[in-house]
Amino acid sequence: MFSLCSKLEKENVNSLVESTRDLCVSKGILMRKRDGQSPTKTYMCVPCSLLPSPIPKDGFQLLTFLQPHINKLIHDVSQDDEFMSAAFKNVIKVDDFTKRLYDIYKASKASGKKSLDFGILRSDYMFQCIADKSGKELFVPKQIEINTIASGSVKLGSGLSSVHSDVLQYAKIKELTAHLPKNESLSRVAHGFFTAWKDYGNPNAIILILYNENKPNIFDQRAVEYAIYDLDEHIIVRRKTCWELIASIALSPDGKLFVDDEEVAIVYFRVLYTADDYTGEQFWDVRLKVEMSRAILCPSIGYQLAGCKKMQEVLAKPDVLERFIDDVDVVQKLRSTFAGFYELEMNSDGNHAVQMALTNPDLYVLKPQLEGGGNNIYGEHIVTLLCEIGNDERRCAYILMEKICPIPLDNIFVTASGHQKTRK
Repeated sequence: MFSLCSKLEKENVNSLVESTRDLCVSKGILMRKRDGQSPTKTYMCVPCSLLPSPIPKDGFQLLTFLQPHINKLIHDVSQDDEFMSAAFKNVIKVDDFTKRLYDIYKASKASGKKSLDFGILRSDYMFQCIADKSGKELFVPKQIEINTIASGSVKLGSGLSSVHSDVLQYAKIKELTAHLPKNESLSRVAHGFFTAWKDYGNPNAIILILYNENKPNIFDQRAVEYAIYDLDEHIIVRRKTCWELIASIALSPDGKLFVDDEEVAIVYFRVLYTADDYTGEQFWDVRLKVEMSRAILCPSIGYQLAGCKKMQEVLAKPDVLERFIDDVDVVQKLRSTFAGFYELEMNSDGNHAVQMALTNPDLYVLKPQLEGGGNNIYGEHIVTLLCEIGNDERRCAYILMEKICPIPLDNIFVTASGHQKTRK
């Protein structure tokens, strides 16, 4: 693959960087600046690449084809109590956070409640370079993970596509804009909310967004809210922190969810996906009430569990996808996007995986069952952790994944205060 940086005129780079910042501001590609306890809210453009990064067209088309099948797979997995129990039986022995989520999942299933499911799923990939039998280089998409809760960057992704289109024109390589794929994620997500709200059946019921006021990605969240209003101005969207919800939530005898005496049609989680979000038992009580209600959850706790790292490992095992997908061609194509996964259970396979990681730690990534970024373990830190755990069941809380090594591309990374050339 090639980089577009070679097409830039060097004297034009500073001007393009400045234009990129201005474009980000004008198009709402912003984030709240972390400024401690200051009462003044300040904002900055989201760090981004100056130019789009080329990817193989056939790979992109493959991923576009697979996404609907992935969506259905996550749903079907979340409904399969027996499969979920087998997947998490050892994890919940040593991972208290996952156990608490799984306990709520079991309680919800046991209650027999009936509600619709609504998911916003984001699959993340890198393109790995491999050689075929003839030695020809192939760029193959490999899945990093599937985000099933608080899947962000809906607005940022669609808006940045527009920024890149403008920058290509300013850089006098306008002809490449025809090759940029459309990014309609914001409008499609908004339409998903609109459809789910209608399907709930009460035009007076609200959409509730649960959020963390300290997170910087407020504009990404707000954009979804505003796009919903654009579809129907009569929809009421409320935003609540978990603290606010504790005193205002109620569950009726027939399972309807009320917040401040307003019936809730949809609960959209932009929080409660990490252990740090549950700072007291009252937050677990809130999550249980929401899960036991008839409100449409985005996502249900089943969807959240289906997006755990452990599920990546389990689904990558031989013959497992066939439990949920009948189409042999779809199974083959989906499996081709999986990196290598190795269980760390207390058995011979787990012991072998530990030895692989200790011998060649730079070839792997060690992943806990946590969302939110910054939790993966690399290199010598893998050795340190596994040696500290030793022959202990705590290792079942992790999965071992083959490290994806994409071919780096030259680009320019733009921030609010500067820019630098980088390889990504």
